[in-house]
Amino acid sequence: MRVRSFVKVGVVLAAIAAVAAVGLVIAVKSMNLDRIKELLTAQVQSATGRTLTIAGPLELRPSLVPSVVAKGVTLSNPPGSMRPEMVKIDSFEMEVALQPLLKRQILVTRLILSSPDILIETDAKGPGNLDFSASAAAPKVEPKAEPEGAAFSLDFIEVKIQNGKVAWHDRTSKKTETAAIQELTLRRDKTDPALLTVRLAAKALNHTIDLKGTVGGIAAALGGKPWPLNLNALVDGQNLHVEGSVAELAAFKGLNLKVSTQGPELMDAIRAAGLNKPELPQSLGPFAVAARLNDAGKQLQLTDVDVQAGKREVLLLSAKGAVKDLTGAMMADLAVNLESDNPASLSKMAGTDIPVKGPVQLAGQLRGGGKNWKMTGFKSVVGGSDLAGDLAVQLEGRPRVSGKVAAATLNVADFTGQTTSPAQPAAQPAKAKGRDGRLFSDQPLPLAPLRALDADLVLQVGKLTVDDRQVTDLGLTLQLNNGRLAVKSFRFGLAGGVFEGDLQLDAAGKTPTLVLHVNARQFELGKLNSGGPISGGKSDLKVDLKSSGGSVRALMAGATGETSLSVGEGRLQNKAMDWAAGDLLVQVLGAINPLAKSEDSTQMTCAAVRFVIRDGVATTDKGLAMRTAKVDVVGSGTVDLRSEQLDLGIKPRPRGGVGLSLSSPLAGLVRVNGTLAKPSMGIDAGGTLKTAASVGAGVATGGLSTLGELLLDKVSGDDDPCRTALGQAPQGQAKPKTETQKPQSGNLLQGIFGR
Repeated sequence: MRVRSFVKVGVVLAAIAAVAAVGLVIAVKSMNLDRIKELLTAQVQSATGRTLTIAGPLELRPSLVPSVVAKGVTLSNPPGSMRPEMVKIDSFEMEVALQPLLKRQILVTRLILSSPDILIETDAKGPGNLDFSASAAAPKVEPKAEPEGAAFSLDFIEVKIQNGKVAWHDRTSKKTETAAIQELTLRRDKTDPALLTVRLAAKALNHTIDLKGTVGGIAAALGGKPWPLNLNALVDGQNLHVEGSVAELAAFKGLNLKVSTQGPELMDAIRAAGLNKPELPQSLGPFAVAARLNDAGKQLQLTDVDVQAGKREVLLLSAKGAVKDLTGAMMADLAVNLESDNPASLSKMAGTDIPVKGPVQLAGQLRGGGKNWKMTGFKSVVGGSDLAGDLAVQLEGRPRVSGKVAAATLNVADFTGQTTSPAQPAAQPAKAKGRDGRLFSDQPLPLAPLRALDADLVLQVGKLTVDDRQVTDLGLTLQLNNGRLAVKSFRFGLAGGVFEGDLQLDAAGKTPTLVLHVNARQFELGKLNSGGPISGGKSDLKVDLKSSGGSVRALMAGATGETSLSVGEGRLQNKAMDWAAGDLLVQVLGAINPLAKSEDSTQMTCAAVRFVIRDGVATTDKGLAMRTAKVDVVGSGTVDLRSEQLDLGIKPRPRGGVGLSLSSPLAGLVRVNGTLAKPSMGIDAGGTLKTAASVGAGVATGGLSTLGELLLDKVSGDDDPCRTALGQAPQGQAKPKTETQKPQSGNLLQGIFGR
């Protein structure tokens, strides 16, 4: 530590001064200058184990305050050092008061070291050149006996270094840093003789240092007594205050120091620390930092930490607590509070766009250090959203995030920057299409984050807002291990109903696999599409799918499972029918409604959709159904998820006295072709469409084959087509065994139209 280095060098210089003072006493008595050099050399070597050399002659200046001057003074380095000399001093001048000498007291009124050049070398395996044991360097020289050399007490009034240089060399990294000392003055304090006033003007690591204050005297420093200090420093214009004591200055142990710093602009301190970057803002606001530095428990630590930095317009930080083991495995325990009225202003600092809406506030207890951190009991507000809970981040080995997070209100727009006008609902997005005109994207799924870290999270949200939809009572457990994602037992309320299920996505291998189960009960279909073609419609949904693939298109092409949707009583808004805006079933039903053009809306009793999916081909056998006051509709066919091709046939049956004629749309078979991205529909009113697809292709894919005139009036009577579509027996009847069996391709046409 550099503080210890300064202390040891200071002790060496004090020893030189003490020996010189004794020599001055002898000089005053005997005027034997050669004897002084001999005494200096012997005593310094005895005290430090190094060789003291005085190249020039000693000069004695007798007066009421006599002084001795030496030029070309050097102190040797141990073998293996960068240079022969550890200390080089151009000139050495010391004044000693005469009257105290009569009482065997050496009072140095003034000691001046001109242009000292000090080299400190450190080594990870040892003390470097800071080993001042007597046997560490030159052979011991015994001075001649000196009867006058009885013990003297030593004291200083003023010590001054001017135009000095101190260099630190790390033998391990081969790096050298230097500090230039323009002036260092130590003078006995006028109000308290046990203290010394300090004045230091220096430049180190391109930083300008101006220090003033008081420190303990030489007696305390050399005698092992607690060494007090009270210093104010100005470092590149930033104020720093240190006050307290060091129990053992030579070993730099027993620290009890109160440290504080403050300034009008945090960016000035950041620039002074050499962290300035072009993307950082010009202003972050004022700052104030206070802490107590001590080494209790043999660890250097900060306690009573109090940090206030920044401004709310950008980012305001406050932290209180402790930071332990500053020189080892640093550990923090801080109560942290962050506030920002405009988080987007932090975009340049983060190196990316921050769409989060303000204001933002985060408070919690931050614990940890190095690669393991925890934020416990945190509470945060982002715009109109709130989050609370505990989080832990482990960066050692494979990164891992774990914890529990709860929110009373969570609005996705607060984190994406998107806004929705309260007067108008958010517009429904058009169906996304790839560049090749297909609905399902072939862009690779963003799976890299799943492989990069692990997670174990529990999330609960009272009210979640996504666009204009409200999700309530959301709860889920998310586990991510080595690229395997499991969302277990998710549950939420939506559109008045309850959705439950689980999801597994295994991205550990070359080809990701997906398993999805969803079960929804009594949600209102019309509320899922505000302003859409359906109002009401209490619905049940079931999805059981598994697949594999690295894109949405590949997952759909390899899907296997079953999906079903049961829609209760509702109303069709005929004027809102649009192929690009609604579900396929809804558009078909609207198109075949004979009164769609004359009525604004049609009352719907029920609707149902059920598909069995095998290897990317979705097949339905009378699994499309709808009942209104005037018509029943039953349909069958296929949706090839691999090519996105549609092949569906819908057959209506009149109800409530509606007649059937060849001129009515109800007289024909509604045929849906095209693709999911661009469906097309036609009505074969005259029964002339006979081969929409070849018989072989229709049977192989589970789709339709021959459509003929004989099919027009063969829709079997069904008192409950919606239950039939779902594979359920009519109310009050047992379910036929054949309904539980998988439809065979050979009887598909019979299943569709009752033949």
